[in-house]
Amino acid sequence: MKNSLPIIFVITLFTCLGVTLYLINQSEASDEPQTWSSFVYTNGYNSGRYKKVDDFEDYPSCRAYSLEKSTEYNHAPWECGLGCRFDSTRQGYQCKKMENK
Repeated sequence: MKNSLPIIFVITLFTCLGVTLYLINQSEASDEPQTWSSFVYTNGYNSGRYKKVDDFEDYPSCRAYSLEKSTEYNHAPWECGLGCRFDSTRQGYQCKKMENK
C-alpha cells in the first residue's frame, strides 16, 4: 500500500497533464473560414516591401486583384497565400499555402 500512493499520484499527474494539453490544442484550432491574402512585392521578392490585402474568398479573385496591382507597379512579382498569419518569431507572414500561377 505504501508504494501504490506515489504510483497513483504520478498517474493522476500525467492524466491531468494530458487532458490540459488536449484542451489547449482544441482551443488553438480555428473554426474561421480560410481566406486568401494578396502579396504584391513592389520592389522585388528580396526587398521585404509588399502591399498586402486580405479576405479574398477564393484563389481566382485573389489572383485577379494581384495581377491588376502587379501591372500598376511595373509588373511586380506577386503571390496569393491561404490562411496567412503573422509569425512574430520570424517577423513575417506565414501561410499554409502560397500560389502564383
